[in-house]
Amino acid sequence: MTTMLRWPLHPRPGEGEALSSWLDRVAGAYGMDAQQLLGHNLGAVSLQLDAHSLDTLDVDPPPGVLTALTERTGVPRAQLHRMTVAGQVPWLLDPMEAEPAPGVGFETYVGQHSVLLAPGQIPHRRVPGWRAWLPTQQKSAPMHRACPVCIDNTAPEARQLTLVSQLPVGLSCPDHGCRLEDMMGIRGAFLSWTHPDTGPTTVPGPVAAMDRRTEEAMRTGIVSLPGRQVHAGVWFRLLRTLIEELSTPISALGCSAQRALREIWQHTGRLLRGGMTRWRPYEALPWPHQQSFLEAAATAMHLINTGQVPAAGTLGALLRSEPHRPVIGGTPPAEGTSAPETTAAGNAPEQGATLMEEPAGYWRQARDSMYQVIAAAQDDPAVASQLLAFLTAWNRTPEHRKRVRQDMITLGVPEHHLPPGP
Repeated sequence: MTTMLRWPLHPRPGEGEALSSWLDRVAGAYGMDAQQLLGHNLGAVSLQLDAHSLDTLDVDPPPGVLTALTERTGVPRAQLHRMTVAGQVPWLLDPMEAEPAPGVGFETYVGQHSVLLAPGQIPHRRVPGWRAWLPTQQKSAPMHRACPVCIDNTAPEARQLTLVSQLPVGLSCPDHGCRLEDMMGIRGAFLSWTHPDTGPTTVPGPVAAMDRRTEEAMRTGIVSLPGRQVHAGVWFRLLRTLIEELSTPISALGCSAQRALREIWQHTGRLLRGGMTRWRPYEALPWPHQQSFLEAAATAMHLINTGQVPAAGTLGALLRSEPHRPVIGGTPPAEGTSAPETTAAGNAPEQGATLMEEPAGYWRQARDSMYQVIAAAQDDPAVASQLLAFLTAWNRTPEHRKRVRQDMITLGVPEHHLPPGP
């Protein structure tokens, strides 16, 4: 039996770093590129890798790659999984498996809710094989983009590319408010700017605000919106739905919705629908057109929040600030009771608000604890069985158990670690 040897040099992954970026840095520590590192140093797993699988490491690595990397670096498999798009299921996108029916994935993700438009105004479309946010123009390979300020202020061997910056879900660096710029190069040698004169370019305030929320969603799983805090899965579906509404032909809309769309696009300084004449899903558009829609989405959120544009959709209220409600004097509480705490606006918080106001505290601890349990379940069948029992304790129906069991398998828990399905 061949003993798995631990690599002596392996820099730790950065916060939000993409798997390919980390592997480039690991390979650089040995004076090689990632293709050489993975093609000859993962044992039998290396035989599974080809040029295409190396190009899609950030999407869904081939089976066995993450386990082999854990054996050689000591980084938990669950942490490595989160550095890929597949590891963001079901927050960023729905499961990577084939759709139960062709085209149903698009309708579920995009058509289930609405933001600007009233429910039912988005045209029903079926797009077979569609996956949210994965660019079809690049065969689902992530882009290479980075913040000039981050790159300039970091030593070459420590420079990182985040997973979120490699997907068309944002335009700017959440830390510096600079536009993410295109890079080019080969694995192992750090990428260079596509345009030699690249420098920091500040994005408009609404764009920076939208991108900070996207980064918050990826980092904590909770997003603070003007209306209230929501789960990351709600945020990404809200954003994708809003983009879809902005691409809707106005001939299919009523007068109010037409005015709203015209005003939003006019504020961006771009043509209506970004100049798109024939509908195509956002993921199939060239990057310049995708940028137009992201700018329009950020503008729409700002105009909804300021009341300049109405939002008639089921999720529209999340983008509007709660009105100021002054506390009116009344009968003092009975002795021995306490008045409800008030927020900065003078409003009594909703039930559970205290917990939701600290996503970087309680929620991050809960998320990290869950990741640790999942990592343990990947190695220990007893932990896997206990986790399945815990997650199904409040709903013991066979359908729920089957769904939770499949989610655990998607997260990397071996199927043979789990009790048989219902």
